[in-house]
Amino acid sequence: MIRPENQRAASDATDLVDSLRQALGGLAAARGARDALTASASVEHGRITVVVNASGSIVRTEYADGIEDLSYGQIARATLRAAQAAAAEADRKKRELAAPFTSMRAELPLPEEMFEELAALRAQLPTAVPAPLTPPSERSESVGPEYGDVVERRGDGHRFLDR
Repeated sequence: MIRPENQRAASDATDLVDSLRQALGGLAAARGARDALTASASVEHGRITVVVNASGSIVRTEYADGIEDLSYGQIARATLRAAQAAAAEADRKKRELAAPFTSMRAELPLPEEMFEELAALRAQLPTAVPAPLTPPSERSESVGPEYGDVVERRGDGHRFLDR
């Protein structure tokens, strides 16, 4: 038997579980649609067509008659433009597939609203750090020649891992 003071929390938890079950059923169908998703773009008056998958990876490149009228540089630049346009279209299609789930997620109560202790845990989650854009040779640390140790390139020369 549920205590009266916990009745609302139990009801909210039940509603949340039901919503999640419904969402999981829809996610399976959406995942299948996403896995089958492709997008294409053509450039140079249809002489170059690139098809990409949902990840934006090229799955097919087609060169039509008349491609020989273009230089290698023109073909390379046009192929790149077509791939970028197809990847943008694939991204748009993915957002369209995810839209119902995004709105459903917005309607769900935040875990912190149901369980205040989760707010403290969420604050402790690490944030994603983007990978550096500089080549490894230009960074202040690199992999040492022995056993893959990470050593400082500049400074006192102590091993980074011994600190």
